[in-house]
Amino acid sequence: MVAQNEGPVPASTSPGKLSFVYGPTTRHDEESTKVGGSSPSEETPLSEGGVVTPILPISQQTSTAIIESIAPLETASSQITATATPLATTSVQAVSESSVKKSNGVSKGAVAGIAIGTLILGAAIALIAALFLFKRRNRRSPASSPSKLSPYDSSPELVSLSKGPTSYAQGVSQVPAPSDMAAVAAKRHVDLTDLSHSSDFLAGVLPQTADDRTVRDKVSMLFDQIQQHVENFYRDVHASITPSMESDLTRFGTQDVGMLELLQSSSMPTVAIKHALMGYVLKITSLEGGHDGTLFPADVTGVGAPKQFTGTPDLSAAYIIYKRLAVHLHSAVQSNAQARLSEIREAAEHFAITFFPWANPTYGDQEKDEDLVQLISSALDLSVWLHGQPFVYEFLWEGVGRRGIVVSPGLTKTTDLKGRIDEQRQVMLEPVVISI
Repeated sequence: MVAQNEGPVPASTSPGKLSFVYGPTTRHDEESTKVGGSSPSEETPLSEGGVVTPILPISQQTSTAIIESIAPLETASSQITATATPLATTSVQAVSESSVKKSNGVSKGAVAGIAIGTLILGAAIALIAALFLFKRRNRRSPASSPSKLSPYDSSPELVSLSKGPTSYAQGVSQVPAPSDMAAVAAKRHVDLTDLSHSSDFLAGVLPQTADDRTVRDKVSMLFDQIQQHVENFYRDVHASITPSMESDLTRFGTQDVGMLELLQSSSMPTVAIKHALMGYVLKITSLEGGHDGTLFPADVTGVGAPKQFTGTPDLSAAYIIYKRLAVHLHSAVQSNAQARLSEIREAAEHFAITFFPWANPTYGDQEKDEDLVQLISSALDLSVWLHGQPFVYEFLWEGVGRRGIVVSPGLTKTTDLKGRIDEQRQVMLEPVVISI
């Protein structure tokens, strides 16, 4: 059997003689073969033309083709192959030298076959290592590429690449952090009528903001009900005023209007009664109250009247949000409904007794009192509702005693969208004045 290698092949196994076949020749020159343990490497094989022509076995040609096919990959991974090739060559040399030294009983063909197999194995290992490193490099390339941002970067301004010595400082965000003063300024200028973008929680619990038309309609409806109550349950008659009645009637007057004089000198006492009832209902249901106290809930009043806060820019917006939250909590829990109703009934009876001489006998006292109770209750609800809006409202009583008597005050909006005092107050309703 011919060994698959490129070295000489033994031609016979007769004792004491070894004959090797070189190239395509079939001539055995036994005389030229040195006998007596001489090294086979000293033989001079001849072929046609006197040129040594070694025969490459078929397996050797296959090996050569494999090596040539993987040559481009070995070139591409020059660093890996350069490292693996010396190892393979060293292995081949080591195996060859070891095989030569120990070739007392092994042919040269076997030694050469082992060397070639080792070379092929080393090349295969180098190829596998190159493919592995190529895949690993491809995975790293998107993250390590200097021209691309990390997938975790959310803002391009946060990345600044530089080759200079100050690259570390430039890598920090170049966007200046907002100062505390800027943050305070932003809070001062928040739109108190629309907090949906500033806090989902506040937008969900604060009372809904009403437009100007809704505010005008609600207030106008209350004013109409108050005037209608006087028209239904009182009449224009001349009544005698006793000394015991004078002190009570005086409390319903104002600085510009004396209630006693109006009732005694006017031919339409109901106009003076409309003025008195309007002022009385709005006072006892307001935040500040009047001489007879206030029905406004104390838990909604909280820290006090708005005048001490709306004049300070740093506190105006906070107070607006505070009072709106107070209205929300009050509306959610109303445990003192009976006590409130009792106070309202007492206030209604006090007004009815004071103006009893001008009462319309067509209606009974109970019916008149119940209607006034409902009227005061509606006025209190409106007052609390206005307190829950992102503005501060005031009633305007100007013109009293000059052009006539104000039977329905005007309504003004004293603050702007930021909760600050508006020097140019917006007039929501004009006062209604009746000449007498």
